[in-house]
Amino acid sequence: MLSVKKINPMYLACHCEDQYPIEPLLKELQEKDVKYEVREEGGQLSLWLQDPTLTTAVAQAYEAYKQGYRRQKQHTLTIENIKQLPITTGLIVASLMVAMLTQLGELFLDWFFIAQIQYYPRSWIPYDGLSVIWHSISPIFLHFGVEHLVFNSLSCWYLGSLLERKLPFFAYMGLVLLVALISNYCQLWLSGPLFGGLSGVVYGLIGFAFCYQWLLRNLMVPKGLFYLAIGWLVLGYTPIFQAVGLGSMANAAHLSGLLSGAALFFVYFIFVKKSHYGY
Repeated sequence: MLSVKKINPMYLACHCEDQYPIEPLLKELQEKDVKYEVREEGGQLSLWLQDPTLTTAVAQAYEAYKQGYRRQKQHTLTIENIKQLPITTGLIVASLMVAMLTQLGELFLDWFFIAQIQYYPRSWIPYDGLSVIWHSISPIFLHFGVEHLVFNSLSCWYLGSLLERKLPFFAYMGLVLLVALISNYCQLWLSGPLFGGLSGVVYGLIGFAFCYQWLLRNLMVPKGLFYLAIGWLVLGYTPIFQAVGLGSMANAAHLSGLLSGAALFFVYFIFVKKSHYGY
């Protein structure tokens, strides 16, 4: 008598896309002892499961994996991302060039300070004419140490790579310029022209991103980043940073950047609602 081997039916969970490697998902299924098959039909891979009750959960896991993979790719330094992020890339490249030119704040500082320094009596004199346009923005490119430059550049890249993809070109450019102007002049009026860095703009992006994620849609920015930014801002008003040798913080630029970024989001939000609802 011949015995017939029973073949268990398989159920389709999802079709796999070439740009999203499926190996991490398969490894997880193996670890959980889930029976599966990968089939190729017409040049496309598909994932089949023996247990039909798991197909929906596995399909959702694959979608979540694809979203995470896309987010990870957005933050990597690739030619494709650089082309998609001209403003953010320009901010970082300009900061690197200025860092090399000034030897991280040792040379040619007058080219980048927001106002002219008067040494006796101690004061400052605003620029006039067309030069005021450059000097109103230029402090954001000036950094005074490797840590200062790296921290600001990484923060700008992370937040900028999210927001520049979400906002129209001129909306994002306007956000950066307005936050730069507001944070620079607030810092000037409160402590004088001896400051520099992208941190005011970074705080503006944080304020905008927080409100965007709260009221429009999830940017997948960890809440811990917002808590860290607020904690760093609060600590800047204490003597802790000076005590550990980090110098004084541009607190006015940070706070005004954060608030102006949040305020500019609400201006953007009003225009989004008007265009969406027609009023």
